[in-house]
Amino acid sequence: MRLSAMEGEKVTSVRTFLARHRNRTVRRWAAKIDGMIAAIAPASLAQLALRLALAVPFWRSGLGKWDGFLELNDVAVLLFTSEFQLHLPGGPYPFPAPAATAFVVASAEVMLPIFLALGLATRLAALGLLAMAIVIQLAVPDGWPIHLTWAAMALGLITWGAGRLSLDHWLVSPGGSAR
Repeated sequence: MRLSAMEGEKVTSVRTFLARHRNRTVRRWAAKIDGMIAAIAPASLAQLALRLALAVPFWRSGLGKWDGFLELNDVAVLLFTSEFQLHLPGGPYPFPAPAATAFVVASAEVMLPIFLALGLATRLAALGLLAMAIVIQLAVPDGWPIHLTWAAMALGLITWGAGRLSLDHWLVSPGGSAR
């Protein structure tokens, strides 16, 4: 290059050149790593895992409250009658209509996890389990670490939905195909 052509050009120091080059290389590598991680754990798989992880503890708890079809066991009613109390300011307070509350809770603990596992009405099912997690927190304040985990999973499902591996996606997408 002739000297006159270089006079009008901006001169870049070696340090600046290397810094720019290094940054591009880092960005490229970061993008490659990000792509590999996304391929290993796609969002739809994470949403399925959230649905199942939230469904299992509620399902197991719900099954333990029944003796047969629409036959609530005595322990479930006893829990809501004498054991569980709502820890609110000025309380604790007993649950209103404990037998009816036990029936509704036991029914929800069985039905909502089924909806979650299938990915059917996922946001609504997750909202129901979020409400239950909040009430459980009020009844068992020392269990906050697990209740917070349930609430976080429910909020994730409410926010991002069921994902592609769900009946929700299949019913909404034309012909069940991915959009």
